[in-house]
Amino acid sequence: MAVFQQIARDATPKGYGKLHSITIRLVVSNCTGEVYFTDIMLQAGSIATGWVGHVCEIKWTNDG
Repeated sequence: MAVFQQIARDATPKGYGKLHSITIRLVVSNCTGEVYFTDIMLQAGSIATGWVGHVCEIKWTNDG
């Protein structure tokens, strides 16, 4: 039986300024068959929510 695990966590580097690059390592161990990684999301902010806003909720530059 397949087991899926969702992980959402803060990966903010402490004590640093602007983030210039990130390395993501996906590891599969003790497994046979095929594994597909899908829907990997990087989200701005200090709280990982898994929530994505709709485009109508975005304040556009020309909105003032």
